Amino acid sequence: MKRSLLILLSTFLLLSCEKSNIAEHANYIGVWTNVNGNLTRTLEVKTNGKSFYEERTSSGNSYTAVSYNGNFVLNDSILKIGFKKLIINEEPTMSGGTWYLVMDNREYSKN
Repeated sequence: MKRSLLILLSTFLLLSCEKSNIAEHANYIGVWTNVNGNLTRTLEVKTNGKSFYEERTSSGNSYTAVSYNGNFVLNDSILKIGFKKLIINEEPTMSGGTWYLVMDNREYSKN
């Protein structure tokens, strides 16, 4: 039992420590947002590869949020931040002075 638990914990540790490849994807650096009614999705990518993703639902003066922290790892259109996986449908592009990105079929923007 202890051995199984040790193997499981080691696997989680290795998966969560995956090295960032942000140097290959510099257009992702910044804060991206998608707002749909009372649900706000935010992706923050830093130059050092550390990333943050949050889904925040507002209700009156309160909110609930689910967030993920981890290294930015993008492979074959799958973005991993900690244990969160997002599908990149369209790479970052600039139009009219604003950057756009489509993840999980939702449009995000950054200024």
